[in-house]
Amino acid sequence: MLTSAEFEKVEKIISAYAGKIDKDFEIPLSEYEERYKKVWTRMEEENLDIGFFFWYREMPGDGIYLTGYNPNIERASGVIAPGKRPMILAGPESGILASEVGLDLPTFFVNEFSIPDEYYEGVERGNLYKIIADYIGHPINKIGILSAYDLVPAKFYDFFRDGFAAEVVDSSAILEDLRYEKSDNEFKCMQAADTIACAAVRAMLAIARPGLTETEVAAVGDFTAKSLGAVGFGFETIVNSGWRCRTVIGPATNKTIKEGEIVQVGISPSFEGYKGVCRRAFVMGERSLLQKEYFDCMNEAFRLAEKALYEVCEKDLPSNIIDLAARNHFAASDIDGRNMKLYHFYSTCHGTGLTECLEPMVITPTKEEKYGKNVGIMLDLGCYGYPDEQIAGGCVENAFLKKGNTVIACTDLPVDVQELVGKGI
Repeated sequence: MLTSAEFEKVEKIISAYAGKIDKDFEIPLSEYEERYKKVWTRMEEENLDIGFFFWYREMPGDGIYLTGYNPNIERASGVIAPGKRPMILAGPESGILASEVGLDLPTFFVNEFSIPDEYYEGVERGNLYKIIADYIGHPINKIGILSAYDLVPAKFYDFFRDGFAAEVVDSSAILEDLRYEKSDNEFKCMQAADTIACAAVRAMLAIARPGLTETEVAAVGDFTAKSLGAVGFGFETIVNSGWRCRTVIGPATNKTIKEGEIVQVGISPSFEGYKGVCRRAFVMGERSLLQKEYFDCMNEAFRLAEKALYEVCEKDLPSNIIDLAARNHFAASDIDGRNMKLYHFYSTCHGTGLTECLEPMVITPTKEEKYGKNVGIMLDLGCYGYPDEQIAGGCVENAFLKKGNTVIACTDLPVDVQELVGKGI
């Protein structure tokens, strides 16, 4: 169990970071109105009568972007038409939350998004077809699906195609493109989320010791994040130890952390829907020679990739340069006779925003596409799968903002956090 002295460390960390976060900041209503105008323009270019978007807690991006609302347990959808503000279609339990956002969007409860077979006393759930038809007010000839095709359940394609006898097309590029380029207000939310993530990881490091369970360490990260204003998470808080580090993004379990084990921690707080991140690895106790070689190799690969990230953004160069900087370093490095390129498990950068990693753009060794103008980037270097349990896996992940050709680092922890284990501020 955690001691009172350990909680004092956490409280000091929270106090040190609290002044850096404005808990009252919100995306202004005027920005949502500007988003609608941009969507209308794109819809008119594609001759769409209506756009349909769909979301749920784990894949919230499209819905939050247009409505500011994220359902809990239930799923939700919305429709938008040129010249009309979006309409929310939701289940009655979490759909009530939509009014909290303050956008005053029309919201209707429908069976399709309620908890299956649930009965609600006195709640009227409308007919989905009639609600949409009334919202549009004229014949519908062409419907654009604004969310990714593999995200929207097949029954809704059938509903639109058969119910409205309309052409249904993939228009997911509209929201994907608009969400990729970030505003200053979105950057403020992302920076707040990243600041919270740094505090949470620092708190987990501060109390980490042999004998604690992974869940106890994760609980400190969650407590710190919510104390500083996080509302939800982009992924379940990661605490893995020993052989469990092979799981890459495995949530914490009740496994007890032991002396000498490699440990990885990571957290992704959500602020106004925007996700932050910080992930690190360390050894519980003194590093063995093998562990020292591993961390020296992984940390140097991260530093080389970070240097390349700045160069790519400042000089508008192909994005694969970042991945190759790390990949080439691993290819030139051996540990105990094993070439480390085999364990550079995934690409070194991914996009971020309303999801932690499930939006543009992921870089690859061969992708020469350049970054957008104002975008969120997470430099995420993972080294996993080495057959010796001492170094089964680990990572370093920092958040960055690209504003024009300027790069802003949002993570204040050192690349190597070994010296922070067991220490507070």
